Amino acid sequence: MSIATRTAGPTGLNAVRATAGADAVDHPAHPSPVVVIDLARVADRFRELRALLPWMDVRFDVSALAHPALLAALAADGAGFVVSHDSGLPVLQRSVPDARGVLYATPGARWPRRRAAWESSVRRFVVDDARDLDEFATAPAGTAVLLRLHPDDAVAAARYARALGVRIAGLSLRLPLAAGDDQLLDAVQSAVVASGRIAGILGERVELLDLGEALSGPMAGPSAHVAALGRSIRGIVAPATSRIGVIASAGRSVTADAITIVAGTAERYADAATASEYIDAGAEVLVLRRRRRIPRPARARTTWSPAG
Repeated sequence: MSIATRTAGPTGLNAVRATAGADAVDHPAHPSPVVVIDLARVADRFRELRALLPWMDVRFDVSALAHPALLAALAADGAGFVVSHDSGLPVLQRSVPDARGVLYATPGARWPRRRAAWESSVRRFVVDDARDLDEFATAPAGTAVLLRLHPDDAVAAARYARALGVRIAGLSLRLPLAAGDDQLLDAVQSAVVASGRIAGILGERVELLDLGEALSGPMAGPSAHVAALGRSIRGIVAPATSRIGVIASAGRSVTADAITIVAGTAERYADAATASEYIDAGAEVLVLRRRRRIPRPARARTTWSPAG
């Protein structure tokens, strides 16, 4: 996965100068493609999700687009973060110095990478293999683990964690982006049942249920769809009585329609992955810090590609 991680002038010198007069994107100083990030659009989408799901801890997945200006703007708006790819962590560290509330959810991560995150003050980690719990046996106070396992395996892992003295904070779902509504709700139901069993083993309640990338998968779509699924999930989890907090990662769903590739007089909508590839290849980045209309592509989002 390509992540926007330019460390030397990550917004580009010309882009920084142009940001002050961001009305002119088609700037003669940019003969090569420029990645335009509309922070106002990103903020609007993030706020919309939080308004639709006020009882849920909606976070930004840094792996969608790890650009310092984007992360800093979201942090200023009160956003929390999830790291599901290690390349995004250094950029997050520079943009959001206090990483104590960050959820480290990189699949298949081994201890050296987790330790680097821990040294950055990250204290919540998602684990995909019960054998990895050994690594947390000597973790400092405040470190907690979320189990991204089949519910039955999660219950067994909780028993092992208790023997090791590892704190289990909750469960994390792993769903394909193509998962349907029923698949998501079934997974939530199974996780709630498993959380009850784990609470009995640990002698204390399970605090969290992480929905993973549900907001970019089964929960992606029109506001009415997001709100309806949210109500169904809330009815299953019953956070007011179960006291289980729900986390969901928003990445592509937040950056949608907020990124444009500009080359000469041509402007094309781009998804976060495409933008990251351009940035990693050395493209300048123009950060729009105030509202400006950028023409959206005429064709459907799902069929557009950089090739045209």
